[in-house]
Amino acid sequence: MRQAIALAYTQLGRTAPNPAVGCVLVKNDIVVSTGATGQGGHPHAEQIALELAGDKAQGSTAYVTLEPCHSRSSGAPGCSDRLINAGVARVVAASADPHPTAMDGFAKLKAAGIRVDIGLCRAEAFPLVEGFFKLLNTGRPLMVVDAAQQGYDAEFTMNAGESPGDAVLRLGREGLTRIRIPPSSPHLTLLRSHGLIDHDIS
Repeated sequence: MRQAIALAYTQLGRTAPNPAVGCVLVKNDIVVSTGATGQGGHPHAEQIALELAGDKAQGSTAYVTLEPCHSRSSGAPGCSDRLINAGVARVVAASADPHPTAMDGFAKLKAAGIRVDIGLCRAEAFPLVEGFFKLLNTGRPLMVVDAAQQGYDAEFTMNAGESPGDAVLRLGREGLTRIRIPPSSPHLTLLRSHGLIDHDIS
C-alpha cells in the first residue's frame, strides 16, 4: 500500500477534478504492475495497472489508495468492473470514495466474489484525498499556505470586486481541489480573517 501511496503522490496536483490515486497489483508476493492517475484525472490508476499487467492480473491482489469506482460519468466501464473482468482476487483500499458516481465500488466487487479490505494506511493516504473530499462536502477546495509550488492544482486568485468566499467557491466550481496560497500573497490576511485557510505549512 505504501508503494501505491507513493505513486499517487507523484501525481498530486495534476489530476483535478479527480483525486490522485495509486494502484499496485501483487501476485505471489511479486509486484506485477503499478499505475497512478493520469493528467487531468484519466486514465484511472487501476486501468493503467491492469493494462500493464495483462493476463498476470488474474488472481492478483490490488492495493489502491481509494475505492475503485463503481461507474464513470462518461459511461466507460468503472474500475470495479475492470478489476472483476481481469480476475483480480482481492482488493485492499485505504479509504472509501464518497463521490455519488464512484461510490459503491466495494459492493460491486464483493458481489462478484472478490475479497475487499478497507482502511490499510488510511491516515497516510488521507492527504491525497483531503481536497477532493472537502470539495464534495462543501463545494470549496482545500486552501493551504505553502511556499512549495508542487502538489497543488492552482494558486489562489481573486478577481476584481470578488469576495474571498466567492473566489474560493469559483475555484471549486472549476473542479480544483487543492489551492496554494503563497506566504507572500496579498490576499493571505483577508483569507485568514474570513476563516478560509485550512492548513499553513509555510
